[in-house]
Amino acid sequence: MTNNITNTVQKKVVFVDGGIHARELVSPAAALYVIETLIANTKLTETIEWQIMPMLNPDGYEYALNKDPLWRKNRSKSPSSTCYGVDLNRNFGFQWGGLGASSSPCSYDYKGASAFSEPESRALRDAMLPLKGKVKAYITFHSFGQTILYPWGYSTLVKHPLTATMDTAAKAMAAQIKKTTLAVYSVGNSAVVYYPVAGASDDWAAYAMDIAHSYTIELRDKGVYGFKLPASQILPTVRDAWEAVKTLATLV
Repeated sequence: MTNNITNTVQKKVVFVDGGIHARELVSPAAALYVIETLIANTKLTETIEWQIMPMLNPDGYEYALNKDPLWRKNRSKSPSSTCYGVDLNRNFGFQWGGLGASSSPCSYDYKGASAFSEPESRALRDAMLPLKGKVKAYITFHSFGQTILYPWGYSTLVKHPLTATMDTAAKAMAAQIKKTTLAVYSVGNSAVVYYPVAGASDDWAAYAMDIAHSYTIELRDKGVYGFKLPASQILPTVRDAWEAVKTLATLV
């Protein structure tokens, strides 16, 4: 379900999602905090329409919360295997099936039978496509690592034509986070900072939606707790998310 937050007809849209990967439990919390803060502080809704999907992978999230805290994928059943799940962040229809995506249904980064084979990735696609030309920024919240990443993620050999623009904005987000919460976030191209990932939502958004600002934000922490972030870190982490979103909104 997408949450539409605005108070007038807008010319530009910022799209935010969370919860693509089940085990990244702080990610939906970050998206929900953005919703709560926007409702309480409506200044940013005067010039921007916010489209927010806080829980993209509900079945996977429920499974990670109650059965397997390290579960990453959704819970779809493969017809050719006894294994469950598709990595939704390998299932988008741009460079699908390339580097960093597995063909094995039992792999944690299984790409799925085809691009957009999963209802969750289709839901994001179908929510965004009618807004093409209006969406000026896309943020997908993940964890962990404290990094702000931008396309292209599918290869280290191909540079996005707006790399300089995205790098400048990412550095501004990181600077604002450090200023307000003291957390240090690194910035860079996702394929270079981590590893190539084909079929990811941020690459698809940049390509198919022609979005000039497309980011994956890996929230806290840097690996001390990892996916098992303690409750005491939830509020500081979602505040990081808000500072990043608020900063980006002033730049698009």
